[in-house]
Amino acid sequence: MLYDPKSHKAEEFINHEEVLASLDYAEKNKHNVELIDQIIAKAKLRKGLSHREAAVLLDCDIEEKNQEIYALAEQIKKDFYGNRIVFFAPLYLSNYCVNGCVYCPYHLKNKHIPRKKLTQDEIRREVIALQDMGHKRLAIECGEHPVENPIEYILESIKTIYSIKHKNGAIRRVNVNS
Repeated sequence: MLYDPKSHKAEEFINHEEVLASLDYAEKNKHNVELIDQIIAKAKLRKGLSHREAAVLLDCDIEEKNQEIYALAEQIKKDFYGNRIVFFAPLYLSNYCVNGCVYCPYHLKNKHIPRKKLTQDEIRREVIALQDMGHKRLAIECGEHPVENPIEYILESIKTIYSIKHKNGAIRRVNVNS
């Protein structure tokens, strides 16, 4: 299957072979100072990095380069957000999950919670309520479940969120946690 990072179909932009190839690329280049410097220079332009470039920076274990990366990340954060803390209101889409992470109440072995997945209409109502409280940024939360929470559900939910225009405007930013 072809890898297409711009596709809206999960099976096209989440490609197992590409993930493995990217991790291998990062491992092979984590000490490539020339490449790391090129990626840092590109990051300074604030035009985005490819997933492979980001993987190289994340895998880098050269302390001097890591300090450079941290300093640039801090500067970019300040350039975008200023010297402030930005809060994201959580919006819980679904607590179905196939994982067993002990720190998370959504884990598969937790039989003490009722499972729930919001419909798109329920998401609309929740977003309007959050907007009425003054929120402009959301962190959508859901468990990992290939049937109950497929990537298509997440993408549809994000589209629903961004489509809502309410009294005081619209949601500006959506982050995804799962």
